[in-house]
Amino acid sequence: MNLLINEPPLQVLPTLASEIGLNSAIVLQQVHYWSRVSTNVRDGHKWVYKTIDEWHEEFPFWSKRTLERVIQSLEDIEILVAGNYNKLKMDRTKWYRIKYETLQELHEKAKRQNDGMQTDKMTDSKTTNCQIGNRQNDVNVSDKMAVPITREYTETTTENTQRKGNSRKRVYDESSVHYQLANRLYQKILIDDPSFKQPNMNTWADSMRLMMEQDNRTVEQIEYLIDWSQANAFWKTNILSTKKLREKATTLIRQIKADKAKSNATTSSYRKGRQEVVPDWFHKRNEENSSSVEVSQEIDFEAERQKILEKLGSAKESAK
Repeated sequence: MNLLINEPPLQVLPTLASEIGLNSAIVLQQVHYWSRVSTNVRDGHKWVYKTIDEWHEEFPFWSKRTLERVIQSLEDIEILVAGNYNKLKMDRTKWYRIKYETLQELHEKAKRQNDGMQTDKMTDSKTTNCQIGNRQNDVNVSDKMAVPITREYTETTTENTQRKGNSRKRVYDESSVHYQLANRLYQKILIDDPSFKQPNMNTWADSMRLMMEQDNRTVEQIEYLIDWSQANAFWKTNILSTKKLREKATTLIRQIKADKAKSNATTSSYRKGRQEVVPDWFHKRNEENSSSVEVSQEIDFEAERQKILEKLGSAKESAK
């Protein structure tokens, strides 16, 4: 196996490494690169978000534990600022940005210490070299970090770690929102088909990411599409992957709207009442009942009582 350089190498400035340590400098340079191409703007700053597994893929030569210590050390000296802008509370993926002000202060402090170590006995040639070195140190730190240490990626997304010609793919942590959405669809499919073979969850999660980042679907919308499609007799036999869900998302949304409009129309019609053809015998029967009621309502009960009393009085007189 050829261990000489045959791929874009990792690069870091010796000045930065001498000031914060080699490991910290490598990680910070990578965060800086992703920040420059990131579109995730929150609170006026560009942020980079990755799980520890995804960062480990960036630096496979370290253990995850070592990588965690390096990142934590950068947080401790407040050069790396951590945040959480995840849509789901359960998603603990950390967001990072570089606090360039702190880095600049650290650089200037180191520069002053280096200047204090210069002696008056240095030769002219050494003095010239030192002046050149000082001029290089005077360059803004963020400008010195402009050279990316990452590989050249061809994906349109700024956070993707897959590059053309390389079989390495992004690894999604089980706690990430993309993985959870993919698993939601998988669990729904298992209800109808317990023998459904478990898919490549990373591939499924990546489709969920694309739905959110490229198609601008929200988490709530995707969850609704998953639940609705798997409750529909037709679509649950056709939506058997997150890729298919993404492809048919627009069609699903149109059908959901159409079904809802149809349901609203039916409900409105029901409230107004149904108009049915009533047979003639029904009307005839009602007319007869109505007549009977009218006749009964015309009876004068007081007059009838008086008549009965008169008859009783006449009967008494006759008896005497």
